[in-house]
Amino acid sequence: MGTPETGAAAAPMLSSKPRPMPLVTFNDLLWLLYLYPIGWLARVLPRSLLYAIGRLANPIVQFHARDRQANAAAWIAAACGTTAEHARRIAADSLSHNLFGTLDDLLLVRPRSDSMLCCDGVEGLHHLENAIARGKGVILLVGHFCANRIALRYLAMQGHAALTVRNRQPTNAAEGRLGKQFLQPRRIGLQRLAFPEHVFVQDPECSLKIMRRLRAGGLVMLQMDGRAGTNPIEYSFLGRRRHLASGILEIVRRSDCAVVPTLCLGRSDGFRIRFDPMLEIVRGSSRDAFASANLSQFLTIVEKQVIANPEEWRLWNHSLAWRV
Repeated sequence: MGTPETGAAAAPMLSSKPRPMPLVTFNDLLWLLYLYPIGWLARVLPRSLLYAIGRLANPIVQFHARDRQANAAAWIAAACGTTAEHARRIAADSLSHNLFGTLDDLLLVRPRSDSMLCCDGVEGLHHLENAIARGKGVILLVGHFCANRIALRYLAMQGHAALTVRNRQPTNAAEGRLGKQFLQPRRIGLQRLAFPEHVFVQDPECSLKIMRRLRAGGLVMLQMDGRAGTNPIEYSFLGRRRHLASGILEIVRRSDCAVVPTLCLGRSDGFRIRFDPMLEIVRGSSRDAFASANLSQFLTIVEKQVIANPEEWRLWNHSLAWRV
């Protein structure tokens, strides 16, 4: 892991005038098919047929993302210490898992969808129970893995409902104006139906709502490798520079909550969840001291999860947004 730097201390980036956004892109058309004809069919189709649609769509999605996959494969090879051929296979598998995870999202808004979640096992549940017993709330520390959403629903079924932190405006360089203005809000709306207990990072009261949940002894699922909010810190993650959110560290410092590394893998027809022991938090007298003492530990946990399960991490094919 590298040494953290504030955004102000980082080397300035060359700016260029952004290109006009097209009205419609091929990516928009794929999302249009997903949200409407496939979305409507998903209300009645059995999962096997929905997955069959996914298998038919996979070659099209793979071809559309070929340039991003080439960039991702180079990153994967360096980060995971593997061959170029294996890295290309991981990039393709990651995209496929993301596709089927997106189809699982449609299942989660169906009536009685809870009966369709097939959990193959929960490992380390006692670690979560021990953290809850402290009475100061628990942050489930996760990376961007494809099974997070189905695991979140399953945990709620088991009496461990968690507040989820989401991005209301996810970046997508491949979308056009149709996607940004019409399709993206529809996608966010579906997520709201599937996960009513959420808070957006753009919400001015995001941190306050998280604190309330923790002070009530509740759970919050947070993707540490996600979009940076206020007070971002630039850090090396999987060998690339990334602006990471530091606000969650301040929440941990102020709330004294437990932090439990959590890993969710698989699909709705067979997934598993693992809880690791609570992290040993190093106390700091100030925000900066606390971040310096703990950020590396948080990110190293997620890095190890990604390197051990690279085909299920969703962000490889978003690598154009990461800096070497």
